[in-house]
Amino acid sequence: MSNTAAQSEFEEAFHRAAERHERVWVFIAMLLLSLLMIGTLFFVVLDYGVVVKTDGYHTNPAAAAATGPFADTGLVRTGINTYSVHMLAHMWAWTPSPLHVPQGAAITFYVTSADVLHGFQVQGTTINVTAVPGMSGSVTYTFAHAGSYNIICNEYCGIGHQAMIGRIIVDPEKRK
Repeated sequence: MSNTAAQSEFEEAFHRAAERHERVWVFIAMLLLSLLMIGTLFFVVLDYGVVVKTDGYHTNPAAAAATGPFADTGLVRTGINTYSVHMLAHMWAWTPSPLHVPQGAAITFYVTSADVLHGFQVQGTTINVTAVPGMSGSVTYTFAHAGSYNIICNEYCGIGHQAMIGRIIVDPEKRK
């Protein structure tokens, strides 16, 4: 066998082996990237949910706030130890404020804005909803401890933003 024929056979065997190894490593890389993407999506959905809750979009936010469920803000009993409240943000206040809620009750907050974007954040809790004009976001929370909680706007909403503070007062459970 000649030297060039042996060298050509060696090169052909090398390329076949190299191509096989390349395909295996490309497959492993694609598999790892796919698993990483699926895992990331799983944890994002687990932590943040899939869709923001909304009651729909209104073309005139101020009119919708004045005539819809947000026209009558206040705490409403919806069941045994469950309540709902429609929180309306407007420059530069929260309605209703102060809001008295019972300790240990599940409170569903429905939040909207009558004018611009506002942020509904209750300090000392995990409540954080963006108040979008014409849309309604919701969150349910149970206050385990009695006391006073500040509602702050965490979205810059204009010149009076720093003074936009409301209050939730959690009344202690009545002992029987």
